[in-house]
Amino acid sequence: MGKTKEHSEQTRGIIIGLHKSGKSNREISGLQKIPRQTVDYIVKKFASEGTICNSVRPGRPRATTSSEDLNIVVKSKRNRRLTAPEIAAQFNLGRDKPVSVSTIKRRLLDAGLKGCVAVSKPLLKAINKKKRLHWAREHKNWTATDWEKVLWTDESKFDIFGSKRRVFVRRQSNERVIDACTVASVKHGGGSVMVWGCFGGSAVGDLVRIQGILKKEGYKSILENSAVPSGIRLIGPGFVFQQDNDPKHTSKLCAEFLKAKEQQNVLKLMTWPPQSPDLNPIELLWDQLDRQVRKCCPTSQEDLWRKLQEEWQKITKTTLEKLIARMPKLCEAVIKNKGGHIDESKI
Repeated sequence: MGKTKEHSEQTRGIIIGLHKSGKSNREISGLQKIPRQTVDYIVKKFASEGTICNSVRPGRPRATTSSEDLNIVVKSKRNRRLTAPEIAAQFNLGRDKPVSVSTIKRRLLDAGLKGCVAVSKPLLKAINKKKRLHWAREHKNWTATDWEKVLWTDESKFDIFGSKRRVFVRRQSNERVIDACTVASVKHGGGSVMVWGCFGGSAVGDLVRIQGILKKEGYKSILENSAVPSGIRLIGPGFVFQQDNDPKHTSKLCAEFLKAKEQQNVLKLMTWPPQSPDLNPIELLWDQLDRQVRKCCPTSQEDLWRKLQEEWQKITKTTLEKLIARMPKLCEAVIKNKGGHIDESKI
């Protein structure tokens, strides 16, 4: 016999009300069109317990105790890469009644521990964290006007095919490999374009195509012909120049050039912490540029370069202002994490 539908508390209340008014159980059964046995049970339960509510059902006994639940969580936190079957194997050692992998998964979910893809981040050593923390403390009181005086720079590579970004589609189980639900890829990305770019204040600067491998001589040429002119045009003399610690950036040739420009009060060089692309707002700009260009479906390196230039010029003032506005929060996050990695999605 299948499980019958449970009567609501309102219905049970009506039955008790009719019972109190002098109606017999048979009469109540006829009026409410409810089986006599059900009416008898409800009336009897009210007489013995004084309530029309269901008793708390004990259900199936838990397979683990609270201390064992804590032990499962501790095992997972000590080694974040352990799978549920591995935790179950360790937990069941010497145990008379082993628990299932499903039970382990439920206990981990109850503790808020979900299986996720690990985020890829640059390796941070103790000295790196110390320098990141120093940088954040040094700039935590900067105003929006201070940040607008920075010329943010970086290089980035764009592939014709094979973006590293995951693409989500909505499909049925038998549509996994149809063209509309796959991402085309070719060896080595089908060709790519390397660029150098910058932005400052609320406008983008030059976007330079890099041919072949960029060496210190090529980078010095970019500094002379694009970086410094862009900084003066967008911000004015005395702008703050930002670059990462790539060996060609810090080479003697380029360092002497930038030092000379500092002495001429053309720019001020910002000391940048190592292993810190997450602190550079231009990284988010590269992501946006990649998304926009990918919508245009470039077919060749020359076509990709044309579309990069077009989309670069379409970047709005509002977009750049939002990137600058997040810098104080970013400094706070670095300080809070003592120089460690930050969750950029929460900034």
